[in-house]
This record gives sequence, structure tokens and C-alpha cells, in this order.
Amino acid sequence: MILPLISAIMLWTALRNLGTAESGFTGFLKTLLLPLAAFIVAYAVYRMAIEKAATLFSVGYVLAGIVGLVSILIVGASLFMGTLPGLIIKQVEERRLQVYASETARYSDVRTAHGAQAGRVVPVVMAIAADLDTKTECEKTSSCVSLRGSGGYGSTTRTLEALASRAAAVRDEAAAGLQQRDAVRGELADHLARMGTVLADEDRDVWERRIALRELDAGLEQLLNRLDEAVPTAMLAAYAGELRTGVNIPDRPDVTARVNALLAGYAANLETVLGQAGTGAIERPAFPPRTGAIQTLSYVGEFAPVALLVLSVELVFPLVLWVYTVLSLLWARYQANPDDNGPAPRESDFDDLTNLRPIDVPKRRRVRKLVESDDDQDVDDTPPVRRGRAR
Repeated sequence: MILPLISAIMLWTALRNLGTAESGFTGFLKTLLLPLAAFIVAYAVYRMAIEKAATLFSVGYVLAGIVGLVSILIVGASLFMGTLPGLIIKQVEERRLQVYASETARYSDVRTAHGAQAGRVVPVVMAIAADLDTKTECEKTSSCVSLRGSGGYGSTTRTLEALASRAAAVRDEAAAGLQQRDAVRGELADHLARMGTVLADEDRDVWERRIALRELDAGLEQLLNRLDEAVPTAMLAAYAGELRTGVNIPDRPDVTARVNALLAGYAANLETVLGQAGTGAIERPAFPPRTGAIQTLSYVGEFAPVALLVLSVELVFPLVLWVYTVLSLLWARYQANPDDNGPAPRESDFDDLTNLRPIDVPKRRRVRKLVESDDDQDVDDTPPVRRGRAR
């Protein structure tokens, strides 16, 4: 009785941890009736297996032994499958949340590295704007681009000023994005630290920590999107396309070709850095669903001591008790009758034929001798009894 009672208490604890204990009278009945039913079934099956099946098996009823063993296996396995997940589900849930936090931190590092690659575009834009300013001033003073005259404010100068102004605007926007990226990186680091603090708070129930992490997970994606959008890579790609298109200076085909070659070089440098800032092939880790009873079994190896203890209580001990009971009964039977080698073999319909012996026909001398001995009073006239099954 003690062993099924312990199993029922363990099952009651497991059901509460699994979340089946709903509020109200219905939840109370559920957590009360299931362990009670498990206790009754386990007690009845174990007792019948020990008192009935073991006894019958020891005297030759093999079917009784099979039924006893199978019933113990079914009940013990059911109790084990229902009890173990509930005993380790909180630890398994915490382990799964830890794995999610580690994967999320790695994913954030990749996204942060992508943001750093995008930040390398800003110095390129700054260099383009500075070089265009230099070319504009040079054209004003010495016509170093058009190679005609000794300076002045002509069509080439006006074209270079427009290009320099556009480059300055792109540079300022990229620089502002770079500052914003650094600010978002700080917020992201604080956000990940809060997630780690919530997960490490063992004073709170794991289900409460799960809810808090779920809320922080929703805010994490917003920070990562802000990080990606801090440096305007889409705008810089469009600007590279503008540089690749070039300009047209009226009546100056040679100067136009010279300026477009310069702009093409800027576009090539910008496109090279933008290509290196591509997103990595990493997928955003999904927030894990609530741990179920079956999912806990995949972590049995990490909780092997608890699993072995529950297995011993629910299954190993009843089987061992049954086996030792059978062995004790067989030994007691042997001590009571050591010469008994087991039940006599069952006879078939052909035993009377196979047990027949050939008749020895007596000779005449032996017949006479037998006739003379009939007068002897010591001779037993009782006919011999034929051994074997009566017909």
C-alpha cells in the first residue's frame, strides 16, 4: 500500500506543476480524482500480481505470470510517464528559456555586426563629399577638371557645386544615422541585460519569468529594426545609382566624360562597401512555446538521477518484488518436496500403445513349472496391476 500511495502523491505534485490544476472546484476535482484513481489501480494491480499471479505462476500457470508482468509494466510505465514530466517541467522550461536567450544574444550580435558594416559606408560618403568640395574649389581657381582656362565660374564649376551639395546632404544624413546607431546599440545592450536579469531571478516562478521575457522579446525586435534603419543603406544605395548615372555638361563632351569617370569611381567604392554590409544568413530565433509533457522527455538525459529514481519507484521496484516473490515460492516448494521435478507430463491418446510391451510366450517346461507352483500357498494370486492411465 505504501508504494502506490507514494506514487499518487508524486502524481499529484506533477499534475500541479503541469498546470492541470485549474482554479475552482473543477481543478480541485481533477487534481484529486486522478491521483486517487492511480492509487486504486496501482494498489489493486500490484496486489493481484503479487498474491495471485505470482502464486499461480509458481505452480505452472504461465499465463498468470504473463498477465502479472504485463499489468505491472503497463501501470508502472503509465505512472512514470505521468509523473516524471511534472517533476522536471519547471527545470526544463527554464533550460529552454536559457537556450532561447543565448540564441537571441547571438542573433543580436550578428545584427549589430551588420550595423557596424553599414556604418563603414559613412566614411566613404564623407570622403566623396570632401573630394567633390576640393574638386569644385580647384575648378574655380585653376580649371583642374575642365582643363580649359585658368579658373572661373563656368558650367563645369556649377555642375561640381551641385554634386558637392548633394554629397554633403547625403553625408550629413549618414553621419546622423551613425550617431543614432551608436545610441540604439546602447539601448540594445541594456535590453539584453534586462532579459538576462529576468531569466536569472530564481526567486520568481519560471512561468512569471516566461511572461516577462515574452514582453521583452516583443521590444527587442523593435530595437533591432531601429538598428538596421539607423544607417540609411537604402538611401546610400540610391545615391550610388545616381553617381553611376553621371551628369551631362552641355557642349562639353570631354569634360562630361571626365566628370562621369570621377563619379563612377565614387559609385564603385560606395557599392563595394554596401555589398560587404549585406545581412547574414541567420534566422531570428522564435520565442519557445510553453513546455509540454512530451517535450520534457527529450531532456531526460539532463535529469537522469530524478528519472532513475522515479523509474525505480514506479516500475523497477514492483517488478523486482514480483520476481523475488515468484522465486521465494519456487524455493519454498522445492524445500517442501525436493524430489518433485515438476508436474507430471500430460498423457496423450497414444500412451496406451507406446507403453505396451511384447508378450513373452512361455515354453512348455515353464508352463509345467508354473502349474505345479499353483499349489504353493505363498504364491500371490492377485493379478498384476497394469500401470498407466485407466481406460
